[in-house]
Amino acid sequence: MNGFKTTRLYGIIGVLAVAAMLVAGCSGANRGGLRNSREAGRAFEVFHAEPNYRYWYYNQENNPYAVVGLQQPYRIEDINWKEVDPNSKTFEKVIGLVQGFPVRGSFTYGAYILDPQAQQIGMWYSSLDAGIKVNPETKVVSVNAAMPWVGNDGWYGSGAGVGIGSGGAGVGIRLGF
Repeated sequence: MNGFKTTRLYGIIGVLAVAAMLVAGCSGANRGGLRNSREAGRAFEVFHAEPNYRYWYYNQENNPYAVVGLQQPYRIEDINWKEVDPNSKTFEKVIGLVQGFPVRGSFTYGAYILDPQAQQIGMWYSSLDAGIKVNPETKVVSVNAAMPWVGNDGWYGSGAGVGIGSGGAGVGIRLGF
């Protein structure tokens, strides 16, 4: 019986070790990051565009939450991000809105965007925090950030609504405190 328990224990330890190696090996393979930088923030605040960078803003032009600049050939392919010409008035507008209207309880900051080898590939300007993932083959950068416009944060007051759809009609009342 002792030999059976020992073999079983070694088996469990072996399975756990393999699982831990798989998780560790897969989890950070393409993970990049942000490194806070006053220089990056200042570059956005004075509308300085790096010559070899392309720029995007997060959400809508009149309600942006972040601005990103990436070295070419890196790019963002996400419907929540819109490319913007750094020599346009729109570029200045979205930076001004990101700076002037931070997410509640936060402040706008600049950061360098890093690839998985901790090499700088871009710049970040926002009051949101984000997770960065970089595909080294396609050079596509994925940004995982909160979507404040989706939640109910900042919504105060009461309201009532009536809806009619293919699933039937409905009436809703919401009281906010």
